[in-house]
Amino acid sequence: MIQQFLEWLNTIGFPGLFIVMFLEGSSLPFPGLIIVLSYGYVLSPGYIQTIFLAMGMAISYSLSSLIPYFLGQKLENYFPVRFKKGLEKGTAFFTRYGIWSIALSRPFGIGNYISYVAGMSKVNVLKYLILTFIGIYPWSYVMVLLGDYFNGNYEEFKSYFSSFGIYGYGIAAIAIITIFTLYKLKLKKRILPEGGHSN
Repeated sequence: MIQQFLEWLNTIGFPGLFIVMFLEGSSLPFPGLIIVLSYGYVLSPGYIQTIFLAMGMAISYSLSSLIPYFLGQKLENYFPVRFKKGLEKGTAFFTRYGIWSIALSRPFGIGNYISYVAGMSKVNVLKYLILTFIGIYPWSYVMVLLGDYFNGNYEEFKSYFSSFGIYGYGIAAIAIITIFTLYKLKLKKRILPEGGHSN
């Protein structure tokens, strides 16, 4: 059955991968991770080709993420109670990291809620698209390469990701937050000397 599924993905080719990313970005409940990994194995694009493939994936994801973004603008008061719990977590994350939360949250489940929160917060749509692209591009690149690395061994990468989801994503989150913090500190150092001259 798994072999038939892989053959089906191979038949669809690149357009199928972009459709998967479009569905993932629209915040629909969709097993995008497993399918992207499977595509990585089926397509085996290599490092250079994956650069451009991940770019197409990120563009597709970013464009479809406009759906929850605009829904967040229009339907803020109509979300069901269960959904609002996720929105509260997304809002807390957004409040803590500002618009950079749009990029930081993309590899994680909370990223779907951030799309709605960004819409509700009236974030500039161009900034939203750029930050979404920045956040999802590295994920797209790494997932395709990992899919190729596991050579279609579903049980192996399933077992790996059960632990990777806890540790790997945690390390990735720390790395991204560290980079973001260093960027803010560097920005402050540029501003402080100007203030220092006035003393």
